[in-house]
Amino acid sequence: MNKITVLILLLFIPAVGFTNPQITPLNQNQKAPFSGVLYNSEAVAEMIAWKETLVQQHQLALDELKQVLEAQCNLQVSNLQAEIDSCNDRYNEMLGVKNQQIIKLEELALEGNNSPWWFAGGIVTGALITLGVVYAIN
Repeated sequence: MNKITVLILLLFIPAVGFTNPQITPLNQNQKAPFSGVLYNSEAVAEMIAWKETLVQQHQLALDELKQVLEAQCNLQVSNLQAEIDSCNDRYNEMLGVKNQQIIKLEELALEGNNSPWWFAGGIVTGALITLGVVYAIN
């Protein structure tokens, strides 16, 4: 509701400023040179004060709206930054685990007994299993 009022007043005040005011001081019993509304000095002072008050109120409303929007924007930026930091931390942890696993697998591959006896034993075992299966089927 307050924002709508501010917008309406912001649209109304410039329209008042674009009129072509004619100001002619008059003395008592003097004829007016144009048709219109006659204001005394107090009424003019009150209108000027009213206009200045409206300008100040609008400026305060705009400042408040700006602060609210900046706070919302800062909150969104902070939330996004926290989400990015969380994703980066998760990525770094996964990368560390992967690198540790690669190092461990490399060590296991390099430390194994790669003697020719293992190769020969594998061939002999495979041959014996094959002979046992063939003998069992017949």
